[in-house]
Amino acid sequence: MSNINIDTSVVKALRSLMPTRVLSYSEAIQRAELQAHRLLELHHITEAPVPSEIVSELPRIIVAQRYDLPVSGSAHWDGGSWVITLNAGEPELRGRFSLLHEFKHILDHPTRHLVRGTKDLSAEDTAERIADYFAACVLMPKAWVKTAFCSRTQKTERLAAMFQVSPKAMSVRLSQLGLTEPVDRCLPAATVRRFEQRRRTYFRTASPVRLLTSGVLP
Repeated sequence: MSNINIDTSVVKALRSLMPTRVLSYSEAIQRAELQAHRLLELHHITEAPVPSEIVSELPRIIVAQRYDLPVSGSAHWDGGSWVITLNAGEPELRGRFSLLHEFKHILDHPTRHLVRGTKDLSAEDTAERIADYFAACVLMPKAWVKTAFCSRTQKTERLAAMFQVSPKAMSVRLSQLGLTEPVDRCLPAATVRRFEQRRRTYFRTASPVRLLTSGVLP
């Protein structure tokens, strides 16, 4: 991984991309992609796979693992650093995704109250979707995936291996980018249910940021 300028505060730089006003879901999604692009830019990363060290080696970020964690990941402020805890019992590829997901929760802490839910999603579920989208944009940037899909392979498993993500995550990313056929409204109900189940698997169980009440948050 390329070294970043030690005077650069990555967290501060990414947080500065979030306006201090109420954001709609679509606006928050756009900002998440902008932050993902900036994160890669700050580390001078231009090709897959994206190293997990872009988060794990940041100052005041501690990454730990626990086998008894009931969710894929969690994050909290311990008074001096942000601690991201990952489920040690889950596959490494899922852990990579969870790491970026939790990092997005850290980025959003100062402005989390400004993102509104939708008629179909609560504020908490909205935050989870946005964190998942951020993780996908970091690990599977739009331009990189489209280039690989058009010039190297269209097989989900091979693309997943190239980007070091799970096939399920890559499958949903391809659908997000319009590279695979969307579910047709006229498909049999059973087929539609299978698609929706796969989609929900990608947007994981909620893993809210747990914050301590003591200490000054960065």
